[in-house]
Amino acid sequence: MASESNSFKKRDRLLEIEVAVRKWWEDEDVFRAESRDHIPKPGEKFFSTFPFPYMNGYLHIGHAFSLSKVDFASAYHRLRGANVLLPFGFHCTGMPIKASADKLSREIQQFGNPPVFPAQDNQAPQVQEESSDTPVALPGQFKGKKSKVAAKSVGLTDSEIARFQDPYEWLYYFPPLAVEDLKAYGLGCDWRRSFVTTDVNPFFDAFVRWQMRKLKSMGKIVKDCRYTVFSPLDGQPCADHDRATGEGVQPQEYTLIKMEVVKPFPLKLGSLEGKRVFLAAATLRPETMYGQTNAWVLPDGKYGAYEISETDRSALNLAYQNFSKIPQKPSCLVELTGYDLIGLPLRSPLSVNEIIYALPMSTILTNKGTGIVTSVPSDAPDDYMALHELKTKPDSRAKYGVKDEWVPSDIVPIINIPEFGDKAAEKVCLDLKIQSPNDKDKLVEAKRLIYLKGFTEGTMLVGEFVGRKVQEIKPIIKKKLIESNEAIIYREPEKSVMSRSGDECVVALTDQWYITYGEAEWRKMAEECLSKMNLYSEETRHGFEHTLSWLNQWACSRSFGLGTRIPWDEQFLVESLSDSSLYMAYYTVAHIFHDGDMYKGSKSLIRPEQMNDEVWEYLFCDGPYPKSTDIPSAVLSKMKQEFDYWYPLDLRVSGKDLIQNHLTFFIYNHTALMESRNWPRGIRCNGHIMLNSEKMSKSTGNFRTQRQAIEEFSATATRFSLADAGDGVDDANFVFETANAAILRLMTQFKWMEDVLAAESSLRTGPPSTYADKVFENDMKIAIRLTEKAYKDCLFREALKNGFYDLQAARDEYTLSCGSDGNMNHDLILNFMDVQTRLIEPICPQFAEYIWRKLLKKEGSVVTAGWPTSNEPDLVLKSANKYLQDSIVLMRKLLPKQLLGSKKAAKKGAQVAAVPAGKLKGLVYVNEQFDGWRAHCLEILQSKFNQQTCRFAPDAEIRAELSEILQKEGLAENVYMPFVKFKKNEAISIGTQALNLRLPFGEIEVLESNKDLIKRQVGLEEVEVYSASKPDDVSKAGPHASLLKKNPPSPGNPTAIFVAR
Repeated sequence: MASESNSFKKRDRLLEIEVAVRKWWEDEDVFRAESRDHIPKPGEKFFSTFPFPYMNGYLHIGHAFSLSKVDFASAYHRLRGANVLLPFGFHCTGMPIKASADKLSREIQQFGNPPVFPAQDNQAPQVQEESSDTPVALPGQFKGKKSKVAAKSVGLTDSEIARFQDPYEWLYYFPPLAVEDLKAYGLGCDWRRSFVTTDVNPFFDAFVRWQMRKLKSMGKIVKDCRYTVFSPLDGQPCADHDRATGEGVQPQEYTLIKMEVVKPFPLKLGSLEGKRVFLAAATLRPETMYGQTNAWVLPDGKYGAYEISETDRSALNLAYQNFSKIPQKPSCLVELTGYDLIGLPLRSPLSVNEIIYALPMSTILTNKGTGIVTSVPSDAPDDYMALHELKTKPDSRAKYGVKDEWVPSDIVPIINIPEFGDKAAEKVCLDLKIQSPNDKDKLVEAKRLIYLKGFTEGTMLVGEFVGRKVQEIKPIIKKKLIESNEAIIYREPEKSVMSRSGDECVVALTDQWYITYGEAEWRKMAEECLSKMNLYSEETRHGFEHTLSWLNQWACSRSFGLGTRIPWDEQFLVESLSDSSLYMAYYTVAHIFHDGDMYKGSKSLIRPEQMNDEVWEYLFCDGPYPKSTDIPSAVLSKMKQEFDYWYPLDLRVSGKDLIQNHLTFFIYNHTALMESRNWPRGIRCNGHIMLNSEKMSKSTGNFRTQRQAIEEFSATATRFSLADAGDGVDDANFVFETANAAILRLMTQFKWMEDVLAAESSLRTGPPSTYADKVFENDMKIAIRLTEKAYKDCLFREALKNGFYDLQAARDEYTLSCGSDGNMNHDLILNFMDVQTRLIEPICPQFAEYIWRKLLKKEGSVVTAGWPTSNEPDLVLKSANKYLQDSIVLMRKLLPKQLLGSKKAAKKGAQVAAVPAGKLKGLVYVNEQFDGWRAHCLEILQSKFNQQTCRFAPDAEIRAELSEILQKEGLAENVYMPFVKFKKNEAISIGTQALNLRLPFGEIEVLESNKDLIKRQVGLEEVEVYSASKPDDVSKAGPHASLLKKNPPSPGNPTAIFVAR
């Protein structure tokens, strides 16, 4: 409890520091970004942005993780002297807020105000949002099953919550809370430029209208009928950010095979007499229909006889694809179960068998396709195993009343696949030892092995296309089936998609406005832009290239939600991913509209109606000066200057999930609307973030809002842990233990600085002179260089390692080497404090600022203090110090063994000799040059190493030369090859210097210069350093000299002998 209380004290101290620093920054307007009246030179300015978050709740740690990347990068550039703009806006467009408000309204209408929910509803299934990137907040007031706003609010009374039935109430409630949290977090933002979207903000509304009109005038927005994922409840397309689950899911096209039921109909189908009745099966492989032996149904599945399809789900999809008599309303004629369908005789297109039967299959998924499955056991492992079980298990047939004559006796070979033959499913199931239809993992592997190979290399064995490749005739067979009316095209989402309103989405054929992404010339421009961008990782580049390869027309209009009206068709709204692709340009002039009022811009000298298309064209697209405008010319010129100075955008940071939509739209829109000089320069993507190695989830409680994290750990420790969580596009991990450890580390550093500065007069004065001084000074130079490179590359975990962890270790090593604080050099220690404060500033700015002003008594703010300068580090000195430290570690491990006289160690050839306890002397023997067979090996390796490619000649060539020379000396391969292998790997890693006969520094000199350190760290009274190549020196070892023969020293590996003094 004492340590926990102490930890809280340190955390609370950090929170106090953050409050004080925030006031300094606000009083001094530290992050205010102003343009200059010239076009900036490279590196002079840095403009970066983060995708504005949805405002239907509090920001969470997932937002903070992505945001930290752009914040750290901006802080680094600001520190090194760039003019930095980091703005922050709030996205309110689309369905998230509207869906939440509507849900609350329904709850109040159904359960009263405040709602009193039935007890059983506490266990009612809820739509879980798939991504942790959607804002959420803390629990609120309503009891029992929480309403949407109650789950996202704090401190509201029941009567106040009722106000949130109005979606616009959310816009005025959550953005100010987000600003407060981001200020507490320490975001280096110019808050004058903040704004909300939708028509609540008339300036942004005018901006989006201009953007849409311009795209339409360029022919890049068209009206068309296309298939899209659609929410029946909302009555409109459901784009990625309108979804609770299923982001990125696209329509999947199937061929719907019509298998006609042969009359007479069974009793259950009696009401359908006089109609043609079909079982409809969705397939991705129409070319395999020749091999149908039966159809499958799910015995317990719920089916229906519709005038268009078989199951409720697929019927709804087809109804929205213009296949129902009443558009969007499937009509069910008879409700059925799978049991009712078992044994139905069917005529199926292309089947070699004239009649096939519907048979039971327990593994059918009714959330995919129609629930009716064609059976092709020659090429489908699932079909083969299900049929095999039905044939070999009479009990299974009896359970479902399956007659023997319904079960096909033979498999019909239809495709020959190299390596798998003409019964590929049978072969792969036998090869993988699949025992039953329930061996799901093995069946997935079986399909992986044969499906792609069957498509790319398979050859048809039956039908009119005998001898032709499957991939050639697949589209031909599909076309013939459709033209003969034996099949139709059917579409459904690739996997389940749930809208934020809570309904399962379908695929609908909709007539609406589309942006023509994917158009050939436009795509070329997007690819050109991408090729010139810094994407920080190859994975990110591949992600964009893949998206550009498939992205097509995008539905940009919606009927419901919040946002801007389509200017030429005001019954529709601009959807949320289409009003957020160019707003980075809006940031450059937003402060002139808003200046702290993120809504109406009450302080603005400009009226929204003055922002017509001519003005936007002038500002952003090099259009002519708008002569008709009544905006004061000075104001207009200032706005133009702002855009011309800050653009192009230097860095956009986002989660990798936005590559497939927003980020690619961002590239497309900039290439269409702006000159190439203003195309974006960089995008840095990251993965999602886990908490304590588990997926962040609201339902499990493994979740933190940004506000909670700051309260629990402080903003400083939260930022530290976000930097430590991980770089790259893989999922990162925010670890609570790291945050708690950061509190202790940082406050320990703070206390150490206070103590040293309090005793500053006791420090050694004069220039750095000792070996330890030089090493410490060199370590700081290395840290400065490596940390700068990490920040430039947006590798913030690496920056934290080099600029904090490694630098702290260097400081600790220096204090240990000095022996006491009085031996530390005054100038070096103060320089360390300065360097450490600057290097950690981008990650922990509040902590650094406080140290800068209060402890170091520096003028101005650390955020603009400049990057620390240094000369080139001495890499030889670095190697020498590593040699020293490694040698000390070796001696410390060896001493107890020699004191104990370990027999076990002696048998293994370790340097062991019995030494009496008491005062000890260390004799350290060095051999500074490889000789003998080792020298021969290195000379041969030198001759076989290519310095440009860092590669060796073939092993066989090296072995032959080694064998010729060394075996003459009686050396076997097992003696010299381990040494050769080690040196080869070292040379590939660090270069040709690994093959030198000597180290690049004098070992004896290094050890002699650090005798006192060796004595202190190893616990010796005396240390003597000798050369193992000098007989007189070897004789000093006396009776212990035999150890030098058993374990001779070599360059980089001294041998220590401990004797009584």
